[in-house]
Amino acid sequence: MKNVVAIATGLVALAAPAAASAATMTATPVKPCYGSGEQVTLTGSGFTPSSGVNITRDGELLDDVATDPAGAFSGTLTLGLDTGRQTRTYTATDITNTTLTASLQLVVSEVEVGIRPRSGPPGRRLRIRAKGFTTGQTLWAHVIRGRSKRHIKLGELKGACRSLTTRRRILPRRARLGSYTVQFDTYRRYDPDRPVKDGYLITVRPVSSGSAAAATSFDRID
Repeated sequence: MKNVVAIATGLVALAAPAAASAATMTATPVKPCYGSGEQVTLTGSGFTPSSGVNITRDGELLDDVATDPAGAFSGTLTLGLDTGRQTRTYTATDITNTTLTASLQLVVSEVEVGIRPRSGPPGRRLRIRAKGFTTGQTLWAHVIRGRSKRHIKLGELKGACRSLTTRRRILPRRARLGSYTVQFDTYRRYDPDRPVKDGYLITVRPVSSGSAAAATSFDRID
């Protein structure tokens, strides 16, 4: 599921480090790639004390942040990207003295799981291609039906932006008729509020009236 929010939120001043001779800005955690929906902490120093900075992304203003008496700031940035992978430049510019700036670049990837085929009998092996799951090492599929939950370990994610290609069964061959939700994320336990995830609604229905055979369809959850 795509999370396309791309604004700086919840920016709160923290205890200040020692003042620096030049403006600096860092992001934590440090990663070669971040998935859409992931959060990083931006920390800056060397700016005008008790003033503020403007935070921009590729020249577009995201938010303004207060600096503390030592000229430092800290806050949370939620990364978002609808499609593909991009290297984005984030810049902090001092509001009082615009010559004081600090920039950093972050690689951001969309989060997506592609499934083929998306129709056919339950129990078939599906081709699963995932990317952007930068919050862990392993991809899981959580299959939910009412209070019933199944957790399927799909495999190890590889590369800077954490991708995987595999063939696995999501439903058993004799899956009951009805609707299932499958959520893909990097956690063994299911939590619908994971910020980096993708998901589908699976519908199992009879092929025809009175038929024992069943067919499934996969529809992405937006």
